[in-house]
Amino acid sequence: MSNALDLQASTTSVRSQRKSSLNIQELLNKTLPHLVQTIIRNERLKNTLLQVDGLIIGTGEADFTKGNTRYALHIDDKTFHLLDVPGIEGNESRYISQVKEAIAEAHMVVYVNGTNKKPETATAEKIKSYLEYGTQVYPLVNVRGYADAYEFEEDRHDLMQQGGAGEALKQTVGVLQPVLGSDVLLPGNCVQGLLAFCGLAYDDATQSTTIHPSRAHNLATQQKRYFQHFSSRREMQEFSQIDAIARVIRGKVATFREDIVESNKGKVRESLGQYLQVLNTQLTNHRAFLKKTEPEFDKCCVAFANAIAAFERRIINNRRNRWNDFFNDLMEKSDDIVEDDFGDKEAIAQRISQQFKSRRVEVKKLMLQDTEEGVKALQEQMIQAVARLLQDIKHIEFQQHVDFAHGGEFEFGREIALGYDLGLRDFGSMAFKIGSYALSGATVGSAFPVIGTAIGAVAGALVGVVMTVVGFFTSKASKVRKAQGKVRDKLESARDKALDGIDDEVRNLVAAIENELKSSLLQKVNAMHTALQQPIAIFEQQITQVTHLKNQLENMPYGTIQTVQY
Repeated sequence: MSNALDLQASTTSVRSQRKSSLNIQELLNKTLPHLVQTIIRNERLKNTLLQVDGLIIGTGEADFTKGNTRYALHIDDKTFHLLDVPGIEGNESRYISQVKEAIAEAHMVVYVNGTNKKPETATAEKIKSYLEYGTQVYPLVNVRGYADAYEFEEDRHDLMQQGGAGEALKQTVGVLQPVLGSDVLLPGNCVQGLLAFCGLAYDDATQSTTIHPSRAHNLATQQKRYFQHFSSRREMQEFSQIDAIARVIRGKVATFREDIVESNKGKVRESLGQYLQVLNTQLTNHRAFLKKTEPEFDKCCVAFANAIAAFERRIINNRRNRWNDFFNDLMEKSDDIVEDDFGDKEAIAQRISQQFKSRRVEVKKLMLQDTEEGVKALQEQMIQAVARLLQDIKHIEFQQHVDFAHGGEFEFGREIALGYDLGLRDFGSMAFKIGSYALSGATVGSAFPVIGTAIGAVAGALVGVVMTVVGFFTSKASKVRKAQGKVRDKLESARDKALDGIDDEVRNLVAAIENELKSSLLQKVNAMHTALQQPIAIFEQQITQVTHLKNQLENMPYGTIQTVQY
């Protein structure tokens, strides 16, 4: 009985379990498809959200990038910016301001060139003109090739051997290097851009593409074809050489702070270097300018000396002529006086003395007039000499400006206050001083007391001459002629003394004028000559100071800034 009950219970349990199992299976059969569909739908939705790649890739249209486009680049919790700019080999004139604006704030410029075109030197020059100091250029050669180009294993061995990539990179560097220099041009790389993109635009977790549906007809199709020849997206990345680009960018990121500091230091050094170049050019030009002006100053000094010598000769000749005329007239008059008053020594002496005094006043007046005219002529010659000097210097300066404008590369402002603005208005006071001094009795009249005393002594001795002559001759006519001859001899002696004193007299006059010139005109000319020399010291001082500053900057450790001593 007990066994029968156990059997019945066991049978009931089995039936119950079987029924429960049938219920679970039935449940699974009903709900599982829905669950799977939901999971698949969710994954597809998530995958769809990831499908954003490829939207910014060009469609093949010329000048696809029509403005500066900024993309955020997040590396090591830092945000950097990639600026996509229009190509400089297309219709650049439309976007030149945008290109310059972008490059002005960039620390690295990536120059992308294809394997189908060798860059021109003009392009390199254009790139250089856009660069700010410290900006480096990273050349990339984009290797074009669709999936069928990598069908065989040997095609996937080395990207540099594909499509002349290695030769294209060599040519690109060969064109850029001479223009940009090794400090600016970084070592370049080849990259298969489309292959790199296809390798990156794939989600391993969902085993599906992340390319946007709008580009499914071209980019996604190429991705599928690439996967026919490459086993994984990792293999695509490695072969495309995109990792090399990543390393270069990460290298720049690692030192970006130091690079910014060094770039700013470099800009300062470059400015100082340009300023030094300008200063040295200015110094060289000014020395050349001075060398050209020296003969003009020499000519001016020679003109001064010639003018003074001509003045001296003129005055000497004038005074000789005046004295000769004076004594010739006096001798003729003395002949008449001796003949008229022969025997009356007092009358002869008185009348000759009167003639001497009256004629002396007249000759003095004439000599003063001659001196006035001589000084006026001297002034005109002096003014002409300085006017020629100023004209010649201005001509040399103008020519110097022309030469500098034609040959100089820098224009830092060439106007320099040379300090030689000596106009003809400055000669008024000088001319007056010379004239007034020359016309004073202290100069021109200084000789007359000497000559006057000599003639006075001769006139006093005439009486004795006449009386002596009278005792020797019996004929009155003969006595008169002898007396006249003796008087003439005395007057000739007086004339000789007067003529002998002319050189010293005029020499004193010329010395007085030369002293006046030295304190007025010559002093101004010498001051002008000195002023022309002053920029040399200014340039040299500036060159020393700027060189010192530049050396301090160059000796600072990379990426650091320190206080400089000026």
